[in-house]
Amino acid sequence: MISMSHRALHPYAACIAFAALSSAARAQAPLHLESDAGWSHGSVSNAALDARLAAAAVQYRSYAPVPRIAFFDLAYPKDSTEAAAMNGYAVLVVTAVVQDSTELPLPHVYVRSVSGDHELPLIARVASWLPATDAIVRATFGRFRLDASYLLPLAARASQGDLLVDFAIHRQGFRLIHFAGDVPEPVRRLRFTGTSAEQPAPSTVWVMVRREYPDLAAALLPKH
Repeated sequence: MISMSHRALHPYAACIAFAALSSAARAQAPLHLESDAGWSHGSVSNAALDARLAAAAVQYRSYAPVPRIAFFDLAYPKDSTEAAAMNGYAVLVVTAVVQDSTELPLPHVYVRSVSGDHELPLIARVASWLPATDAIVRATFGRFRLDASYLLPLAARASQGDLLVDFAIHRQGFRLIHFAGDVPEPVRRLRFTGTSAEQPAPSTVWVMVRREYPDLAAALLPKH
């Protein structure tokens, strides 16, 4: 599997991960790859999310067919006022593409640390199929896609731990990224010292989702 991450300076951080079997190693254990794509600025469009996926497909097509890939994008509150209104949460978007449709939706997205596993609250999700025009992506990673948004405590981002997802079958504990305990600059400048004891109001969350992910927000379905 390959995991890749992208971090955005203004509000975002992102990561992509996938596990793959090369033609020479199909009889061995899957190879889990993680890649950090660095900082970026501004809101994230559907085109930007699609471009990350397409770039990964080109880079790793020699591993095809890759059973599954997942990447995330993390949006921080724009200022201390919004951080307080969000009760110390950031917005996490996870995109997964799989060969086997029964692996979706993702039953669990969570942070694992020395204090245990902490499930991230789901905001909304949408399932889709990659069009035939995305031939390289389909051939490399599959045609079944899920985009889902979650609440991630700022405290979790500033502590040591692993951001993990469970697929519905075949693969649990799929790591997107390891948080080393460093406090990124966007979190430091928020100066939020709360503990994320309560989830923020849905209206507050959706203001942030629509601003940071304007295209995706229109398609996301509220959780049931």
